[in-house]
Amino acid sequence: MFLGKSMTENAFTTIVSGLKLLKRHPILLIPAAVHHVAIIYLALLLVFFVLNFNYFEINSLAVYLAGVLLTLFISSFATAGSVGMAKEVIESGATRSKHLLSYGKKYTFKLVLAFLFITLIRTVFSLFWQPVLNRVGDMEFNADYVLDALNTDPSLLLPMFEALAVPVLIAVLATAAYLLLVSFMFYFVSYIIVIDNLSVFKSYRKSFKLLWTRPIRVISFVFLVTVIQMLVTSASVLLIAVFNHFGFPFLIGLTVNLVLLILLAAAMNIWVTRFYIILTGKKMAEMQ
Repeated sequence: MFLGKSMTENAFTTIVSGLKLLKRHPILLIPAAVHHVAIIYLALLLVFFVLNFNYFEINSLAVYLAGVLLTLFISSFATAGSVGMAKEVIESGATRSKHLLSYGKKYTFKLVLAFLFITLIRTVFSLFWQPVLNRVGDMEFNADYVLDALNTDPSLLLPMFEALAVPVLIAVLATAAYLLLVSFMFYFVSYIIVIDNLSVFKSYRKSFKLLWTRPIRVISFVFLVTVIQMLVTSASVLLIAVFNHFGFPFLIGLTVNLVLLILLAAAMNIWVTRFYIILTGKKMAEMQ
């Protein structure tokens, strides 16, 4: 049936409904699986390249930058496809693997631009550390003094720590507050680009508007999803350690870890896509 603007649901209901949707449409796992497998192969390829072609005097920085760039494009392609497929399921009740390619081709470049822009915005936090750097520059404790104190008497550094304690504390708190605010303000940018087919900068404005008009609802949802993400990620790492402790082959633990991460990635895209569609009053066609 079709569900319109009158439909609302809390964050917990969105999570549960999203999991049910993933169970009914396991095809939604494909983008996350493609993403993680592609990243693994890319990492292995780069390691092989560096280890076996040293005689070409490959610049390690160039290899690193190439890896980062390729990872960014792979992640953006998978995100576009995943959000597009989730959108199709939620709005029409069905999706196909071809939507991964169609949405990926259409929106990958926009998502890359969005990521670069948000990275640029986040770097503003470095301004909060300028007073700390200025204070360090005005002090008589240079690098040689610090190294000498560490090798002889570390207590000689106490005056430096006392002088920097307040500036560093302020910088840490300001940085944390700023990065948290930016995360909430622009959380939906990728989803807005794909779902609403908007430009990067219009998507930033709309994401900020959502936070401004529905702060409690947006913050509570983002907080819940973030907590679930942290718990599942921690559990996946812990499972590897547990498996190793009981003598299981490392590959088994790694496989379980990969499966959990794929499930998490697919579920998160469904949750956020569903939440955004409901929040903006779009119609849904979903079996209840």
